[in-house]
Amino acid sequence: MNFPQLEVNQTFSRLGWDTQRPSYTFEPGHTTITMQPQKAEMRTNRTPPQLTIDQSQCWADMDLKHIFRRIAEAAADGKQEALQYIARVTAEGEQFGAIESQGNPIASIAKSKVISPQHRFQYGNVPGNFSLKISFTPGELQTEWTPAKMNMDVQQTPFHHQYEKGKISYYMQKKSEFHFQMIGGNVNVSY
Repeated sequence: MNFPQLEVNQTFSRLGWDTQRPSYTFEPGHTTITMQPQKAEMRTNRTPPQLTIDQSQCWADMDLKHIFRRIAEAAADGKQEALQYIARVTAEGEQFGAIESQGNPIASIAKSKVISPQHRFQYGNVPGNFSLKISFTPGELQTEWTPAKMNMDVQQTPFHHQYEKGKISYYMQKKSEFHFQMIGGNVNVSY
């Protein structure tokens, strides 16, 4: 006997999804520094030290004088002798003018003129003490500073970031289905 059989085929639904991953982009900011240094300035003003040693009196004490000094001394001595001579002649002239007064002016004038020279002697060091003259002027150093300046220019670029959310999209890839099929004998569907 051939009984009818009902065959059921079922296909299950299949769910599918699309995934869009999240994305994140980041660009770091940049900082640009421009530096322009200026030079520091130093100015110095130096006065050199000065040492002066005057030994002209030492040489003069040893009778080793410069020609200009000898000429100056000779001129001063000549002037002094000339003035003394004028004073002596004037005094003798006044004595001769007063010849009528008492005394013998010619004898007293002759007596005052001694023929033998008179020498002077003295003891001393050659060159003399403290004849060397030393003077010292210390030097100076003046310093002026102009400090350096630094010109800085800072430019900043902010960072950028962008975030996109991820998405999941669901869809029915295949719907569920039921298939019925009769296999075998005949089925009388009429009543």
